[in-house]
Amino acid sequence: MQALARPSPQTGPNQPIPAAVAALRRIARRCQAGARIDLFRACAMLSLRADLAAQAYAEALLRGLAVVLPRAPVLHQPGAAELSFDEVWIASLLDAAARKDDSSVRFLLASRLPRHTWRQVGWLAAQLAQRQDQM
Repeated sequence: MQALARPSPQTGPNQPIPAAVAALRRIARRCQAGARIDLFRACAMLSLRADLAAQAYAEALLRGLAVVLPRAPVLHQPGAAELSFDEVWIASLLDAAARKDDSSVRFLLASRLPRHTWRQVGWLAAQLAQRQDQM
């Protein structure tokens, strides 16, 4: 699996799709059909099981973002050549979390989310970033 590519603000057919975004695209359909999830409860359940697969963290992140963002995040179909704004933002968040760049993580969280959700979304992103090679 390729390393997470740093997305640029401009998307287009020549830009590589980050591996984490490709994996999230595959998971997104199931998350859209599932119930919305409270971020605090999801984090509490997942923190008890550190051995859970990356897919569980990815699902919790996507379902949680659908609750806290003004609208559900847009993830294109698997194989789509372009990145949506939400995909670029998620890839940037995962990349910053993987680098343990706390300033960038805080900036990205603050740019789109209410303050009371930063801790949970940041934790889910960090857990997913640690496991993204398992996706």
